[in-house]
Amino acid sequence: MDLRIVEFFQSFSNGFLDIFFKFFNEFGDELVFLIIASILWWLINKEYAYRFMMIFLTSVAINDIFKNIVARPRPYTFDSVVSVTEPTYGYSFPSGHAQNSMAMALVLNERYGKLKSWVTPILFTIVGLVMIARIYLGQHYLTDVLAGAIVAVGVYYAILKISPYVKIKTNRVVYYSIPLLIFIGFFIVDKNYYVAAASILGLTLGYDLELKYIKYNVKAPLKIQIIKYIIGLSIALILKEGLKFVFPYSGNDDLNLTQFDLVLDGLRYFILTLWLSLGAMALFKKLFGKYETLSL
Repeated sequence: MDLRIVEFFQSFSNGFLDIFFKFFNEFGDELVFLIIASILWWLINKEYAYRFMMIFLTSVAINDIFKNIVARPRPYTFDSVVSVTEPTYGYSFPSGHAQNSMAMALVLNERYGKLKSWVTPILFTIVGLVMIARIYLGQHYLTDVLAGAIVAVGVYYAILKISPYVKIKTNRVVYYSIPLLIFIGFFIVDKNYYVAAASILGLTLGYDLELKYIKYNVKAPLKIQIIKYIIGLSIALILKEGLKFVFPYSGNDDLNLTQFDLVLDGLRYFILTLWLSLGAMALFKKLFGKYETLSL
């Protein structure tokens, strides 16, 4: 039944829908996450941005654990299904894109949903389109995207309910969890887990050090906000792509990475998230410190 649903969606395939769903597919990918997270972190509120990123990355790590336990092949592995976009590596259940987009929508909605009536419907319409896109593009089944959305909701509300009872600061929880993250990494040999775990560590370390030693106030006049964001994002994208040449994969096939390749992926994202949470803030403090204004 699941396979027939994918075939049904692809029966409407045409050039316009290919472009349309490829576009919305990106809303569940890491680039959109990086853009949103960096806007929140550098321009709006560090504490909220840290929460946004930690919920997202925790969801990514849990998604990868489920994927490797269930080990469900993707729809495009069947002859009747075409991979409309570049084939996604790894297993199919649950959908990472559906889970990512839902996790982002939930955290964004908690802060901005009450401000404007149109925010909530737009956020969750995008989630729905991402879910449809993953089916149409041949990357996931209907049950994959539904499960991804449900897991994201579960992770979000679990953190929401548990957080008030946790007396240890979040950064300490992350530091204490390092042995567990490494232990799980021996069994979940998959790119997304390594990237998520390394990013959690990089963000937390950078966030901790920045609050202690830099203390940059992200509020500034609009012109300065635009300039510093262009600088920060440009360096982030250079790091994201440039570090691939500094720490290259052992082979040319991104679909068949070795465990050492995954460690290098983790190292790249550890450096990238250190830039986002610490390096960029130090640079902004140096260049634009005199424009700091009181946080809202």
